[in-house]
Amino acid sequence: MIKDTFLKTTVVFTLLLSFGLAQENVDAIEKARQAKEAADRAAADAAAATEAAIEAAAAKAAEEARAEAKKKKEEEEARKIAEAKAAEEAELDAAAAAAAEEAKRKMAEELGLEYDDPNAVTDTSAVADIDTTTADDVVAKEALGYNVGLTGSIGFINGAFITNTPAGASLVITTPYGFKFQGFDFTVSVALGSYTGQANGKDFTPLAIGVGANLTLFDMLFYEGHVGLVGAGIGGRGFGGVSLERILNKGLNLPVNILLGLEGFLSTSPLEDNDTASYWGGLGVRFDYSF
Repeated sequence: MIKDTFLKTTVVFTLLLSFGLAQENVDAIEKARQAKEAADRAAADAAAATEAAIEAAAAKAAEEARAEAKKKKEEEEARKIAEAKAAEEAELDAAAAAAAEEAKRKMAEELGLEYDDPNAVTDTSAVADIDTTTADDVVAKEALGYNVGLTGSIGFINGAFITNTPAGASLVITTPYGFKFQGFDFTVSVALGSYTGQANGKDFTPLAIGVGANLTLFDMLFYEGHVGLVGAGIGGRGFGGVSLERILNKGLNLPVNILLGLEGFLSTSPLEDNDTASYWGGLGVRFDYSF
């Protein structure tokens, strides 16, 4: 009886011990498994965090690159707009300057003033090749500035003393001496004329000799007057009208000019044996040559 009890007790104790050892082994394995799972989760979390950080850095870099590219594009567009505007302003300034110079040139031409073109370019190489003697001759010719003109007139009006209106011609020599002022060109000239008519029933062939001046306005309107001897007494000569200088001389660059107008004479004594003052006048045409 005791032996059986002891045997059963021993068997039960052995079973309990085996069960306890087995349970301890199971707990160790479970803990190892849980530890491994925790380590795997930590590694996964770390990898996810790293990937998220990389993605965030990449997104930030992309955003910065996009912003930089946009900024450069805007700056380039602004630069192109500024350059286009500057070019347009320069073109407008050039057009305005050209218009101003053209207006100055036309005004100077109308006023008979000298005009220096700022855009004119002198070919120095061509000038250097010109012979010295030829250059001196050109300077001398330019320095003369004399005009010789022949005026022919047919009278159609006269005083009572003159019975047949004289007709004839006058030679006028215009010198370069004088001055210009606001479109007025004033020069000294000499006139010598011979005319044929009748006065007081006699042949009337007066000479007209005088010294005076020519006045030209805007290279278009002119008047010249001379005081001296007309017939047998003191008198004067006047000639005024329209000048074609702007067309022939300055327009076509010709050394000639044609003047159309009225010519008149006044004498205190047309004849030697008569002191009766008289006058006559008519239509005159003059041809001038410059040298």
